[in-house]
Amino acid sequence: MKKWNNKGTDKILSVYWFAILFIVVGGVVYMTVLYYGEPYDIREIEANFLINHVADCLSQGGILVDDWNINENFLEKCNLNFNVEDVYGWKEQEQYYLEIDFQYFKGGSARESLIVGNSNLKDFCDKGLTCVERSFYTLDKEDNQYIIKILSVVRKTEKNVQ
Repeated sequence: MKKWNNKGTDKILSVYWFAILFIVVGGVVYMTVLYYGEPYDIREIEANFLINHVADCLSQGGILVDDWNINENFLEKCNLNFNVEDVYGWKEQEQYYLEIDFQYFKGGSARESLIVGNSNLKDFCDKGLTCVERSFYTLDKEDNQYIIKILSVVRKTEKNVQ
């Protein structure tokens, strides 16, 4: 009976084993860097959430809220707080802008607007800030129709954009 000498094949097999191990480790490192490499940019989600909250505050079940007065404590009535954490100097400059435009549907002439937050942010919608605009229709108690347009801008570029 002839015995085989397996010493040479073991050395070749260990080279392949280290090559496969190197490929697997390289893949894990690549996926980790790809996943954790960039911060999450949730400004669009935050702007949409702000619009949904304001729309729910103004109109419930498709009917404009009775005690609505556009000039009176809007943030307090809708339980909104535009205060942000104190990083990157955010306390000195507001990070949110909200514009609500009420337009009477039939003639389009009766119009009221409300602006809350940093009004300078609206000018930078095309230059990297996240701006979301939506509109919806609602009725008041006398069945008058209104179009309500809401523009929401969230800045927070230092934390979300790099």
